[in-house]
Amino acid sequence: MLYVRCPLLCILTCVLWGCASQSAQTIGSLDNESPEYASAACQNARRNAWIHEETQNAKLWAGPSAVLFLGPAAIVPMFFTSVGVNTADQMKANDIAANCGGHAKSQQEVNGQIAMDATLSLAVGSVLPIAGSAK
Repeated sequence: MLYVRCPLLCILTCVLWGCASQSAQTIGSLDNESPEYASAACQNARRNAWIHEETQNAKLWAGPSAVLFLGPAAIVPMFFTSVGVNTADQMKANDIAANCGGHAKSQQEVNGQIAMDATLSLAVGSVLPIAGSAK
């Protein structure tokens, strides 16, 4: 079983390497010609979005590595880590959209997306990035 799991995790990690964070997707969908995009509030909101992109990329290799080396004991901590990373990313993306003239989601929509990401994360073993928010 270990011989199947290791190559499968490596293949999935390579395939999903290009998954962007929700913050990066939100920045990419903004109209950079709008006056809100050039505002100080928008620049402040966009300034630290790279952190979420880096944590998303780190989650791609750290999750499978931890499960591979530690076994099933790592699944619960990886699940909670994944939920925390997804929550921070969703909240930052909503902040960027609100400050830069994009479509900001309501708190209920953000909570629903976080819950869906957590459910999908649990379903796939909490080691894969969730592309459910890539609509």
